[in-house]
Amino acid sequence: MSLDLPDIARALVCSGPHSEVRTYDPAAGRYQAYGPADRIEVLVEVGKQLAWVEAGCVLWPGDGLLAPVNPEAAT
Repeated sequence: MSLDLPDIARALVCSGPHSEVRTYDPAAGRYQAYGPADRIEVLVEVGKQLAWVEAGCVLWPGDGLLAPVNPEAAT
């Protein structure tokens, strides 16, 4: 199941619960920090997606999937 998370959200989920993800905005010339509170927001949204799936809604595998290695076995 693809959660299709944006880059920052994916980095927050992959980092530890007390980690900080920093990005650089060249236009503004400064860094933006995302921390544990931002990670919690992402995890709440992921939880909502999982609850929706668990409720029996149709799953969408996502776009841009790789073709099966053995197409005959996929049918």
